[in-house]
Amino acid sequence: MATSVGFMTRLVRSGWTDIVEAVKMLATTKSTYVLAAILLEVAWTWSLAQVYRSALMAMGGVARKRAAVRVSMGAFTLSRILPGGGAVGSVFAARELMALGNPGTLTIASMIVSWWVSMTTLSSIVFGGVAVAVTAGVVAPSYLIAPAVTLTAMILIGAGFVIAIRRPRWRVRLQALFAKALGRSGVDEPDGPEKDNLEAAIAGLRGGRRLVIVSCWAAASWILDAAALWVIFDAFGHRLSIGALLIGYGLANLLQALPELTPGWLGVLETAMSVTYTAFGIPAGVAVVAVLSYRLLSYWLPVAAGLPSAIQILRRGGRRVPAVLNAEGSVA
Repeated sequence: MATSVGFMTRLVRSGWTDIVEAVKMLATTKSTYVLAAILLEVAWTWSLAQVYRSALMAMGGVARKRAAVRVSMGAFTLSRILPGGGAVGSVFAARELMALGNPGTLTIASMIVSWWVSMTTLSSIVFGGVAVAVTAGVVAPSYLIAPAVTLTAMILIGAGFVIAIRRPRWRVRLQALFAKALGRSGVDEPDGPEKDNLEAAIAGLRGGRRLVIVSCWAAASWILDAAALWVIFDAFGHRLSIGALLIGYGLANLLQALPELTPGWLGVLETAMSVTYTAFGIPAGVAVVAVLSYRLLSYWLPVAAGLPSAIQILRRGGRRVPAVLNAEGSVA
């Protein structure tokens, strides 16, 4: 965080004149650019919710589209305003999905799968985009290192999870960890024949087809969000190449594979993007204002839109959640 503050301070000092001009340009920007960026972010919010919903449904869970959007937006807001970041948001999202009648183990497993698919998809998109840019001679091959390392790590994590669930001993340990997490979250797990297990929870993914659906939603969410950033830079008169766009956007967002130092990597992600685009020849002031404008649309507006859902989730936070799914697909 200290490094980010230092970099951002240097960018602001060196590009103050450009920042003033960029702010003036922002005031006269065509409304079509702003509207296009907002619509892209609305579509991103929708597709992000479908990532979690499709992963849940692939494992036999239930969640209507409107409910998935409500849970996703509420969890997003909470992850940005409460200490603990994404981990806290995931806990509240899991509780809400269980309140819809989804068993605890199934819910947690689906959230792990959705995170893994999302980060693997982002790594693949960034690696592919940077590889094309390297081939065209736009950037140096060293830019491939970060996405290649992240993609390899995601593949190894996925392989390790599959191996673990196929070994009875490790599967029991994972289930014990899930049960412990559920207990801390105030969830009543069912007993007897209705009690779900980890192996059953991931059975729906073995064919691979349903996993492809999750991947398509994940790819759509990343592409829509990156497109909004491209539109904003275009509004300031700087049309980014696909390679430059993916390097600045992708490498910064790969931070989300790591435990958060700040909620949503606030401050760190903005600095990483601004520094990267400045290195590609964008004036420092323009890069700072464009990135901050993008974060207003992709971070703060969804936080504000998700406040009603977040408040609703917090008000229900003290109640215990039944995690039994009956034959009709409702809470038993």
